[in-house]
Amino acid sequence: MSLGYPGLFVVLAVGVILPLPDDTTLLFAGYLVSRGQFALVPTWLAAYLGCMTGITISYMIGRSFGLAFVRRFGHYVGITPQRLERTTKWFHRIGKWGLLLGYFVPGVRHLTALAAGSSKLRFPVFVVFSGFGALIWCSVFLSLGYCLKDGWKQFDGDLNQHRLGIVIVTVLIMAAALVIHWCWRRKRRLLRQTK
Repeated sequence: MSLGYPGLFVVLAVGVILPLPDDTTLLFAGYLVSRGQFALVPTWLAAYLGCMTGITISYMIGRSFGLAFVRRFGHYVGITPQRLERTTKWFHRIGKWGLLLGYFVPGVRHLTALAAGSSKLRFPVFVVFSGFGALIWCSVFLSLGYCLKDGWKQFDGDLNQHRLGIVIVTVLIMAAALVIHWCWRRKRRLLRQTK
């Protein structure tokens, strides 16, 4: 990563335009931090800000131009109408929580932001959920690259092989968290009614 922090920012920011391997980029950046070639705080900031810039651009495209624009030009970056339609349906089912989960599914990260913009999700809500997702995603992959050191390449290869399993586990964890949250809110509501 000869362009340093600005290069890291740009790679993550242009993910909406170019299908670059964001996960691999973060792992490698974490590895460079472990070797002392990058400093931790500037690396994390460049990654987080690049990620938020890219996903916000995706959101604004969806909000400003809608699905028609994406359908017309999406094929240039690998977004087929079928893939977009599946992502939009998925987004409507999971809603804003899909912004969190989407970070961990390659090729879906920007599609969830496009779906959020197209469905007119309010910008402050988008920022909260996408910002929290970016925080977790950048922190996890930078930390993995840092901890794995020279083993980051092997992990990256294993990750690509087992991505479906990782996605399923992530969905199950998020589903469990949503059920617990729903039960907690319901219990509070019932307690208020009995008072």
